[in-house]
Order: sequence, then structure tokens, then C-alpha cells
Amino acid sequence: MVRRLRGTRYLPAGAAGERRKGNFVFRAIADVLRQIGGAIATVVTLPFRALARLFGGASSSTRSRRA
Repeated sequence: MVRRLRGTRYLPAGAAGERRKGNFVFRAIADVLRQIGGAIATVVTLPFRALARLFGGASSSTRSRRA
């Protein structure tokens, strides 16, 4: 079986299906890696966010307000 893609280009049906399937596999792998990276980034930044809140709140309370 031959599939027509664009205009006069022809490819065997198996080749077209494999290309599409390969793209989906790479996209799925990329999505998983993106999710893992996001989770690692969240875990790594949590202590720094906590310290920033701690010191941000302490520094704002020591400032004197002059009216």
C-alpha cells in the first residue's frame, strides 16, 4: 500500500506510520524528562524560598518607617 502525502510525493504506508510513531515516542520521552526536571527544580528551590521568606520578613520588620 502506498500513501500520498503532499502533491506528488509518495511514501510506503509503513514508513509514514513509523515516522509519526517515532515523533510521538520522542515527544513522550521529552514530556517525562520535563516533568522530572520540574519536580527536581521544585525540591531544590524549596529551601531557598523558605530562607528568602524568613529573611525577607525579618528585614522588613527592622526597617523604620518615616512619615
